[in-house]
Amino acid sequence: MSESLPITVISSPPSGPRVAVVTSLAAIASVVVNAALVWLATAFDPSLRHYSHFRLLDYGTLTVLGVICAGAAWYVATRNLAAPRHTFFQVAVAVMLVLWVPDVWLLIKHEPTRAVIFLIVMHLAIALITYNALVFAAPMGVHDATTVAAPIPRSDEVPQEDTAPERMPRVVWVVLMIAVAIEFFAGLIGMLYVPFNRPNGWLAHRGETFYLVHAVLGGLLGVAAIAVVLHVSSRTRVHRVDRVAAVSGLVGMLIGALGGVLCVSHPLRLLGMALMFVGVSVAFFGYLIPMIDDTHPLTSEPASTAR
Repeated sequence: MSESLPITVISSPPSGPRVAVVTSLAAIASVVVNAALVWLATAFDPSLRHYSHFRLLDYGTLTVLGVICAGAAWYVATRNLAAPRHTFFQVAVAVMLVLWVPDVWLLIKHEPTRAVIFLIVMHLAIALITYNALVFAAPMGVHDATTVAAPIPRSDEVPQEDTAPERMPRVVWVVLMIAVAIEFFAGLIGMLYVPFNRPNGWLAHRGETFYLVHAVLGGLLGVAAIAVVLHVSSRTRVHRVDRVAAVSGLVGMLIGALGGVLCVSHPLRLLGMALMFVGVSVAFFGYLIPMIDDTHPLTSEPASTAR
């Protein structure tokens, strides 16, 4: 009679091409749904036809960039996090709340209430479409793997380096999140005081204080992001969640820096502002991941035994 071997259920991440296709379809669906909502809003209130945030180029650019970031986040999460769907859901909820912050800001600026309500619905539609498309159309796969028992090593053969990976102190991620949030609100205030139609140039001729505070804080955050990545890279054993958070923060800062450079030129200013918003969002939610990640093992308990 043969000895039975345990079978372990192992989760496998979706392939890169599949995530890319699903992300593309989610972006197209989000733009179409938003276009329908804009048509509905303007049909209900014709005075909103010339509302600046209802231009296809405006909301279409932001929608596509946001969905691409979500697809990249899902791809990374399925390969590095212990419970990717659980963590991705929590991040999606947090993203939804952050996306509503500019809408509240528009209400404070006395933008048309009906238009802002439709913007809130548009942001909700993007989140629902993107989350469900990625989670259900590019899900984690499951397959069985036979566990082969390995010989038990002698005490003098046990590798000394087989210890739990070190974790960054939680206070580091909290401080970075707070700094990124301050940078985000500094950018919002800058949008209010720094004219969008200003001429090309590195310096603004109005709202210089907010402009410089926003730029200097962004530079300091970039230096901090590089320092965190270097610190994580210098460790011999580092938890992969910390690695993902550090790299995400640095990538977000680089995207934001690129957006700041593009804002120098007026024709590219809208794209630059969109990239700055995306960069800050990527950095913030990258630093948020270590705070909410579930550190359960990637494999489940043995489900059955072979006969």
